[in-house]
Amino acid sequence: MPTAAQPESFAGVAAQPPVVPPPVRVRSFAIFAVVCMLICGLWLQRRPADTKRQRVWVKQAAESSGFRSEVVRRGRLVRTVPVRGEIATHQPGVVYNDCRYWPRKIVELLPEGTQVQPGDILCELDSAEIRTKLRDQKLLLIRARAGWQTAVAGETLQQLKNDRRLSTNQLQAQSTQDLSTAFREAEAFQELLQLEGDVIMRQEAATMAQESWERTRELSALGINSIAELDIREVEKQNADRAVLRAAGKLNLTETFHHRKKSAELQFNAQLAADELRRTGLQNELAAAVQRVKALEMQQSVAGLQLHVDYLERALSACTIRATRAGELIYCHNRDEGKYIEIGGTAHYSQEMFRIVDRNRMIVAGRVSETQVFDLSVGLPAVVRIPTLPTLELSAELKWIAPIPSPISWFAPNDLFNAVQLELLGSEESLASIAFGTTATCEILVEDRPGVLQIPVQAVFRNGPQTEVLLGSPTGLQRRQVITGKCTESQAEILEGLAEGDTVLVGEQHRLRRLADSLP
Repeated sequence: MPTAAQPESFAGVAAQPPVVPPPVRVRSFAIFAVVCMLICGLWLQRRPADTKRQRVWVKQAAESSGFRSEVVRRGRLVRTVPVRGEIATHQPGVVYNDCRYWPRKIVELLPEGTQVQPGDILCELDSAEIRTKLRDQKLLLIRARAGWQTAVAGETLQQLKNDRRLSTNQLQAQSTQDLSTAFREAEAFQELLQLEGDVIMRQEAATMAQESWERTRELSALGINSIAELDIREVEKQNADRAVLRAAGKLNLTETFHHRKKSAELQFNAQLAADELRRTGLQNELAAAVQRVKALEMQQSVAGLQLHVDYLERALSACTIRATRAGELIYCHNRDEGKYIEIGGTAHYSQEMFRIVDRNRMIVAGRVSETQVFDLSVGLPAVVRIPTLPTLELSAELKWIAPIPSPISWFAPNDLFNAVQLELLGSEESLASIAFGTTATCEILVEDRPGVLQIPVQAVFRNGPQTEVLLGSPTGLQRRQVITGKCTESQAEILEGLAEGDTVLVGEQHRLRRLADSLP
């Protein structure tokens, strides 16, 4: 070939420098340089073709094995965290159903989107049953109050009866006690003095009769008086002695028997009166307690009925749901449980019925898996899209991240999510067409770097402790250990192990691992 002859001629000329003149030497060097440039150009033209054929071969081999091939490229790596939530407002005014009665039907309803003021009626619940119950309970309450007043009057009357009975028994007990005391201290002593005086008088009469009899006997012995006169004086003396004996016996009988008997009777009567007084006090306490219990039972009945009446009045008042603040009225539908705010629907106690919102600060209330929350920080930008408005794309900013995750379903308690709030950025005109409660999908921008060496995530697989890929080449497949960096849902950053332009196989990880294990 000419390209091969040129270097040999040049070599021969170079070996004899003194013979060749300088112009010929320069011309030979120029010819050699041109030939080298032609050879390099041909080689460079052949290499892309070889690389292209290599990639075509690798692609055909991969497709024949059920895989696809991808070229390692540098490009822009964008990492985002998806968030799904609903449009809401910052710190809305939530209106609950405060009717503690059974679930009520909605009979009147203010249209959604209405601008309301504090105190405006938002909803009317069916209250016919509550009104009927309230009327019946009020009648029972009036009857119970009448019974309570009757019981209180009966308690007062019983107290008066008790006071009268107690005073009567107190007088009787005092009277018997006074009689016993008077007898012991006055009557018995006076009667004993009288009897003692009578005994003394009888003794003096007996002494006088004795003296008269002795005088008559002396006179009779002198013959002055007759024997008949003496007999008379003797009879008088005997009668006087008998009278002394009778008076002494009466004194002794009265002192030792009659006075003790009467004193015991009076003391017994006084004790009976005292016992009767105590029994009367106990009877009075029992009767008063019975009347008091009746009054308390009636009072308890009145209190229970009053509580029920108050409960029904509060329930009746709660059937009229009013606005707590000014703003736009939004219905709080519970689509998961099939509970919708509509006329004819059912409202349960403590159910979230309405939200009164303000469009000055609109947010997206969503949640993020706890595995992705560590990539987030307050202030990150986000893009918000609304499925019902496909042409609308809004900007947002992450404002709040819940510090503690929580499950969203009882059936999956281990799937934890952190609540997040993103504030929509835009004018009121651009946000006016968005309805509150609308589902929104957001993408929070976590990282955006250009010129990152990357491959598809499906090309990377774990083989023991190593991270590997299958590299395609004309000689066959090769296993290559790589070090990966950040990953997105579709791309993985390559830090070490691959170069731009390499071709890797993409497929399911278990198939890639099985194929890698089969390689020599």
